[in-house]
Amino acid sequence: MKKIGLLLLLVSIICLHLFSCGGNDNSISVTDIENRDDSVIDNTDTLPAVESVKLEPDLPEADFDGAVINFLVKGEAHHWYWCSKEIYSEQENGEPVNDAVYKRNRYLEDKYNFNITEYRSGNPQSDAQKALRADDPVYDVFMVGLDTGANFAQNGNLVNLYSIPNIKLSQPWWDQKAVEQLVIGDKLYYALGDLNIMDNDATFATFFNKKLIADYAMDNPYQLVRENEWTLDKFNEMIIKISKDLNGDGIMDGEDLFGQLSEYYCSYALFVAAGGRITNNDSNNYPELIINDERTSAIVDKILINMGNRNVTLCADDYSGKYSNPWDELTRPMFKSNQGLFYTIGMGSCREFRDMEADYGILPLPKFDKNQQDYHHFIGTGSTTSMCIPVTNANLERTGHIVEAMAAESMYTLTEAYYTINFEKKQLRDEDSIEMTKIILTSRSYDVGEIYNFGDFVHLFGNMARKNQNTFVSDYEKKENSAQNQIDKLIESFKG
Repeated sequence: MKKIGLLLLLVSIICLHLFSCGGNDNSISVTDIENRDDSVIDNTDTLPAVESVKLEPDLPEADFDGAVINFLVKGEAHHWYWCSKEIYSEQENGEPVNDAVYKRNRYLEDKYNFNITEYRSGNPQSDAQKALRADDPVYDVFMVGLDTGANFAQNGNLVNLYSIPNIKLSQPWWDQKAVEQLVIGDKLYYALGDLNIMDNDATFATFFNKKLIADYAMDNPYQLVRENEWTLDKFNEMIIKISKDLNGDGIMDGEDLFGQLSEYYCSYALFVAAGGRITNNDSNNYPELIINDERTSAIVDKILINMGNRNVTLCADDYSGKYSNPWDELTRPMFKSNQGLFYTIGMGSCREFRDMEADYGILPLPKFDKNQQDYHHFIGTGSTTSMCIPVTNANLERTGHIVEAMAAESMYTLTEAYYTINFEKKQLRDEDSIEMTKIILTSRSYDVGEIYNFGDFVHLFGNMARKNQNTFVSDYEKKENSAQNQIDKLIESFKG
């Protein structure tokens, strides 16, 4: 978790009192959301204190004599909000994230006398493999998806981050949940933290339309979260209640009102949100299958109520043949046109809503039930980026020094720009959404079983949603041996 950077986000709300709707009527209007009574509940004591002194990395003085460190990153061949914005900036242009990257780099380049460059690849995995096969040290650092990093790690192409001088993975600029949950044995080959912002964009969350909440006199979603009522049952109830065939043609499609707009991949995200996992690490930090839990089928049953019902949830995937990009051309425009109560998708979609006339908010993904203690949030492993260092790297000590310095400085520059300037002021429209964002980003969950996709269990959930049928038990039986063999092979490779 990007602790300090995220706390900077909270400076604007630390002195605000969070509200609670009075009375027994929990329905709200847009006015209720925007003009709430801030005097009812004082939760400021529950907010952590902001560090008053900048935390510096534990690095020696260094002069790298103009050395160049080259990052392999995602280029413009990817969708515009999935291409890299976090490593290099040629000049300031007034955009907060761009300018934060530029200032961070100039500061560190002057301090340690080196130069940052990047290669913007249309296919980072392919370009990385070419360099690895040729034993070419052209790239010092890979910024690739977790799935790509996992593939490289298993094939012996990456350096164990714990063995690299100057990288201190216990520091707050590295996501501590990722460090804890992605370690295998005593090795960690990929890390996320303040050096990244694409991990935030790839975190699944639920946007909601405030106008529709008010028009249909529905419960205040913020209060549902605060009162521990934001569960799959409540989520399903609201989705079913609002869905409507607007044009009366008897067909639910892009002309109608849906309780949820989403994609089939979200079925797995909702499984994670309900506390589901494919694997957990054992006492030796090696993954073991736990997905065949008695709760899994119960979770699937509740997910199918929304994800399996085409009358209440419209999935962009179903329209891939009709649109070149049904996310950009269908589901996001529908949400902006008040045709979806909820939009469950990666947080990066928020930038698409800047011109949305109706107000919207953001929520955590719902819990399984009120007995679930914590929220959990899934990150799209192919969409995010993780920091990996290839075995071809010619100077690990220098690279470790520079990467650690960049991550530490990013906590006060890049993360601050992303949240307090870009995310808060331009996109999220109320302090309540900022509060919800804190919940989302402090409850992210990483699963080795998902990243390596043992037994292809990840796709079971979307497949069950497509056919609206809970076939988990039989599907698991078919895939269990294959999954266990993959785990055994992974453990053997990591031990070696």
